[in-house]
Amino acid sequence: MTEQELLLLFVGIIAVCMVIITAVIVYIGIQTVMTMQKMHEFIAHVQSELSFLSTKAAVTLHDVSELLIHLRGESRSVSEKSLLALHEIRDLIAYIHEETKTLALKASNGIAKVTIGTLAIGAMSQFFKKKPK
Repeated sequence: MTEQELLLLFVGIIAVCMVIITAVIVYIGIQTVMTMQKMHEFIAHVQSELSFLSTKAAVTLHDVSELLIHLRGESRSVSEKSLLALHEIRDLIAYIHEETKTLALKASNGIAKVTIGTLAIGAMSQFFKKKPK
């Protein structure tokens, strides 16, 4: 083989490697876009469910608070200790309401982070998994 043929062979090998690398990068890009789309749909669903649960909890706590206000209005003859207990229960319910909202937001963020990590690891695993022939 002459030097020119040897050089042509190496250039051909490098060109084939570049085509393979480009194909792999395109494949990874397509898989990433598909994974991100599925992840976005899942996160939207989870956020919707968390929002529904948070709203339901807020409405329930509001109803309980209204009931306590109604009971306080009708319980003028109730002893001072009972009124104090009712106020403490109302304050506790307000605190639980705020904590429920905070936990729902934290849970939503945590689920999103875990989902992103899980999907990324799954995509990498599928990409690097050897297929038996």
